[in-house]
Amino acid sequence: MEVIQFETILRKTDGELWQYFFLVPDSVSTLLIENQNRRVICRIDDVVYHCALLPNGRNEYLVLLNKERRKKLGLNQGERFIAELRKDTSELGMPMSDELTAVFEQDGEAYSIFCDLTPGKKRSLIYWADNVKSSDIKIRRAIVLIAHLKETQGKIDFKVLGERIKQANRNKIKPQGLK
Repeated sequence: MEVIQFETILRKTDGELWQYFFLVPDSVSTLLIENQNRRVICRIDDVVYHCALLPNGRNEYLVLLNKERRKKLGLNQGERFIAELRKDTSELGMPMSDELTAVFEQDGEAYSIFCDLTPGKKRSLIYWADNVKSSDIKIRRAIVLIAHLKETQGKIDFKVLGERIKQANRNKIKPQGLK
């Protein structure tokens, strides 16, 4: 898998949805985009993450860089750095934790519903369930997630899902019944 390295600058937008990003040179994005697949794996120093090349509306592509990663890298707006990108050939476009995998293995119906979702919804759910450090919390979120998937037959309501995880956290629902 070819790794493409280039120098870029950390930029900031005034938008509310996301703020920090870097532009990807045309020569790089052309090599990485295949059909509609814009998923890549980004590496900056020792920080590696799955992401997408996002169009900015001016025939350019960008990659987002969140606060946690910027802090770890010590990067500030306007600073130059070396980025590496390679095509993400993984099935889901991001890794799924062992905890979420184990919960899905225990519930075939929920996994079947999950498999029928769009790739973007799958990634959103994986991110939502796995974006914590604690294994117990990952399992708790996965349990809430599969219950929601089955109840809604895949019509995800992230507001309801968020409320249910808050309730599960308050009640300290313990992971149970996993083999």
